[in-house]
Amino acid sequence: MFVYLSGRNVRALFTIESQELVDTITHFGYLVFLLLTGVKIDVNMVLLTGKNGLYTGVASLVVPLLFGLGGVVRIGADRGLPKRSKLALVNFVALQSITPFPIVACLLDDLKILNSQLGRLGLSAALVSDMLSMFLQLITTLAIGGVEGGRPGQAVVKFAGVLLYLAFIIKVIRPAMNWIIRRTPEGRPVKNVYVYAILLYFIASTVMFQLVGISTFLAPFFLGLAIPDGPPLGASLVEKLDCFTSGVLLPLFITTRVMKANFLKINFSSEFLQVSGIITAIVVVAKFIGSMIPSMVLKLPKRDMLALAFIMSSKGVVDLVAVSFVRDNKILTDDIYSFMVVVFLATAIITPYGVKYFYDPSRKYAGYQRRNVLHLKPNAELRIVSTIHRPDNVAAILNLVDATCPTKERTVALYGLHIIELVGRASPLFISHRMQKRTLIKSSYSDNIIAAFSHYEHDHWEAVSANVYTALSPPRSMHEDICMLALNKLASLIVLPFHRKWSEDGSLESEDKKLRTLNSSVLEWAPCSVGILVDRGRLGGSDLLGPSAESPLRVAMIYIGGTDDREALTLAKRMAHGTNITLDVVHITHHSDKGISDWEKMYDSEILKDVKNGSIGSRNVSYREEMVDDGPNTALLIRPMANEYDLIIVGRRQMEASPQTLGLHEWSEFPELGVIGDLLATTDITGSFSVL
Repeated sequence: MFVYLSGRNVRALFTIESQELVDTITHFGYLVFLLLTGVKIDVNMVLLTGKNGLYTGVASLVVPLLFGLGGVVRIGADRGLPKRSKLALVNFVALQSITPFPIVACLLDDLKILNSQLGRLGLSAALVSDMLSMFLQLITTLAIGGVEGGRPGQAVVKFAGVLLYLAFIIKVIRPAMNWIIRRTPEGRPVKNVYVYAILLYFIASTVMFQLVGISTFLAPFFLGLAIPDGPPLGASLVEKLDCFTSGVLLPLFITTRVMKANFLKINFSSEFLQVSGIITAIVVVAKFIGSMIPSMVLKLPKRDMLALAFIMSSKGVVDLVAVSFVRDNKILTDDIYSFMVVVFLATAIITPYGVKYFYDPSRKYAGYQRRNVLHLKPNAELRIVSTIHRPDNVAAILNLVDATCPTKERTVALYGLHIIELVGRASPLFISHRMQKRTLIKSSYSDNIIAAFSHYEHDHWEAVSANVYTALSPPRSMHEDICMLALNKLASLIVLPFHRKWSEDGSLESEDKKLRTLNSSVLEWAPCSVGILVDRGRLGGSDLLGPSAESPLRVAMIYIGGTDDREALTLAKRMAHGTNITLDVVHITHHSDKGISDWEKMYDSEILKDVKNGSIGSRNVSYREEMVDDGPNTALLIRPMANEYDLIIVGRRQMEASPQTLGLHEWSEFPELGVIGDLLATTDITGSFSVL
C-alpha cells in the first residue's frame, strides 16, 4: 500500500493544496503529542535514576554517536565524499543514535512490562538518553545554523533565548500550574477555563518559536514538563487531548510522512546509499553493545541485558518525525529518506519480538515454592498483602485481619497496597511510605489509608506490623505490583476486594469490570494463596471486634474437601483462637464419601480431626456434618446461612467431579470465586454478611 502510495501516485491522488492542508493539521497534532509527552514525564525520575539507568542512558547515546561519527570520518576520507554528503551522514548517525522516551514507554506498555523491574530500568535509561540527546541536538542545531549562516552571534542569541524561555517556564509557568492545582478541590476535575488557557499559551509559544527561527518542537515539550504529571491537571489534559491526538492526528501524521517516501527509487547500487548502509550497521551494533556495557559491569542477568539492549534500540513515530524534518530541510535526499523509513520500520517490527524472547516476566516465579497458610508453623507470623482500591476497602481489610486474632505470640504482618490507575503520566510509580525519604508527589494519594493503618498498628502494638505502599500502574499490569510485593515480602496470603460493591442494606451498589480482570490476573500469577473478600456490608462496619462490639463475630467455614478447602479451614482455625469469635465448621458430605478411599480424603480427615474432637483450644468452635445428594441440595442448605453469620469462609476450588456441587457449575456467574463462593455472591441472596 505504501509502496504504491508514493512519489507520482501521491501527487495524482492528492492535490498540492490538500497535501499542505493535511500536513498543517498533522503537524499541529504532533505538537500536541509533544505537549502530552512532556506532561506525562516525571522530571524527578532523572534525579532519582539509579546507576544502571543513568549509565545505560548515557552509553546508549554516546557509544553509537562516537562509533558512527568515527565511521563517517574514516569512510568519508577513503571515498572522498563531498561536504554535503558528510553532513547528511552526521545527521543520519544522530537520528539512529537517539532513544525516544515516548517510544520506549509505548513499547513497554504494549508488552505489559511497564512496571516490571526491567521496564522501570528501561524507562529511566530512555529518559536520561532522551534528555541528553535533546540538549546535544539543541546545541548542535544552533551552532550549525550560526556557522552556515555566517552569523555565530545569532546562534548565541537564539541559545540565550531558549535559556530565558526555560527560566520563564520554571519561575512563572510552573508556579501558575501549582496555583491551578491548589484552587482545584480534591477529587474534582480542573475547570475547563484553565485547560483552554494552557492550550492558548501552547499555541502562542509555538508561534513565537517559529517567528524567531527556533525549532517549534521545543516549546510544547518544555511547556509539558512544567505541568505536574498525574491528577488533577496533567490527567485532565491527557483525558481531553490524548484520545483524539493518538487515535486520529498521530496515525494520520505517520501516514503522510511515510507516503512521502518513494520506495521504488531506492537505488542500492548508489555509492552514497551503500555508505549509509554501512554506517547504519555500525550505529545499530554500537548502540546495542553500548546499551549492554553498564549492565555487564553491574552484572545484570544476560537475558535481561539483551532485552534491555533491544528496548534501547526501539524506533517509532518520534524517529520518523525527526528524519522527515531533516528531509524537509533538504539535508537528506529522497532515496536516503526512504531507506531510513525502511530501517525504522524493520527495527519497530523486530524490537518487540526480541524483548519478548529474552525477557519473561513470569520467570521470577519459576522454582519458587508457593507459600500458603496451611504449611505455616503453629505460631509463625502470618504475612498478608491486601490491595485497596477504594476508601471503603480499608475497614473491611482491617476487620478481617483483626479476625485472625493477632497476638504477641502469633503476630501478623500486614502490607497494604493502594492501587491507583496510571493517568496523566508515562512512568509507573511504586512508593513505600514507611521508607520514603524523598517526596515524589506533594500530596500523597494514600494519606487516609496510611493514617488508618498506623492507628491500627498502634492499637495492636507488637502484635501487628502494618506497612502501606502506593502503586500507580496501568490496569493491565497492576497484578505485577501485587505479585511482586507478595514475592518480596514472603507473604502467605493475598486478599483482594471483590469487584462488586454492596450498600449497608445488602443491595448491589456498583460493579467494576477492571477490578474483576485484575483479580483474575492475580489468581493466575500469585506466588501464594489468594483470597477474594466479598464484603456485603458486614466487615465494612466499624469496630466489629473491639471492646464496643455488641456481640461476637459469627464465622462459618463451609468444608467440602480439596486443597483450597483445607487452606480455608486452616485460616478459620487461626480465627478460632479469639474469644470474641464463634466458628461453625459445616462439613458437607455425600453418601459416597464413607470410608477413606484416596489420599485427598485422608488429608481431609486429618485436618478435620482436631475440629471434630474440639481440641482447637476454644469453646466457641462447633462442627457438624450435613449430607446432601447433589448441587441443588447444597444450595438449599447454604442459602439460609447468609442471615446466620457475619463472615463465611469457603475454598475456591473443590474436588473435581464432587457430587456435592453437581449441577451448580452451569449456573456459575463468577468462576474466580468457585462454585460455593459464586452462590453466596449472587444478587439472589440478600443480607449484610461477608464472604472470603
